[in-house]
Amino acid sequence: MKSMTGFGRGECVSRGTRYSVEIGTVNRRNAELVFNLPRELAPCENLLREIVAPAVARGRATVTASVASGSDTRPLLDAALFRRLHRDLLAVQRSLKIPGQPALSDLVRLYTATARESSGTAAPDVTALARAARAAVQAVETMRAKEGSHLARELARLLGRFAKSVGAIRKIAPTVTGRHREAMRTRLASLDPDFAADDERMARELALFADRSDITEELSRLESHIGQFRAGLGAGEANGRALDFLAQEMFRECNTIGSKANSADVTRHVVTAKTELERLREQVQNVE
Repeated sequence: MKSMTGFGRGECVSRGTRYSVEIGTVNRRNAELVFNLPRELAPCENLLREIVAPAVARGRATVTASVASGSDTRPLLDAALFRRLHRDLLAVQRSLKIPGQPALSDLVRLYTATARESSGTAAPDVTALARAARAAVQAVETMRAKEGSHLARELARLLGRFAKSVGAIRKIAPTVTGRHREAMRTRLASLDPDFAADDERMARELALFADRSDITEELSRLESHIGQFRAGLGAGEANGRALDFLAQEMFRECNTIGSKANSADVTRHVVTAKTELERLREQVQNVE
């Protein structure tokens, strides 16, 4: 089990240029990838998508990449380029028979424009960028797996508390009809001293009550859902959607039990069960 929340960063240095990739993931119902790339790395979006997408089955992943030249990898002034530009400019000046030497200000402007154009046209090292992206994916996966293990333990704890309430309802359910029979008998006897305990009308009423208040099927489905949910906690694949669906179904069965079972004790346990189930549903929203 993995959480949908995580962060990872990866770096790779190639030919004096540092490539950095950061990946942050948050909760979302569906899988979504968002890229924040500088202009020089924009053509690499598809490459990054191919690396990151397999790791995001559910949730929103924001991928941020940057590229920076190391301060010690290139001199502030490229002397060889400066000398070459000076020779070229001097040759042009002489060919045009312009007297004097090239002005330093003109030479500096020409050097600046040439150096900027040269650095701007350099293609990014896609191999280095891919290594940085894979390192970021590995880091975010490690964090999500660690968070997922904590999440699985918490879900197991909440599921156990919920199952305990369901078990209590299972024990009470068979006694509901008997209690209702005794309540009816006592009330009718107080109204009519000649009332017979085996009156046919009372038997029909009890049969109708037992049919309306029978929660056997709902309890069986709840116990099945609990078993499936518990098995899902140990699944290796992304199953957040399945767990979310099971939590919704369990909540629906609890509502049905609460409306059918005409018993204060059952209602009390239903309220407790739904409270634990609400906490469980909130945590399930973090599962990938």
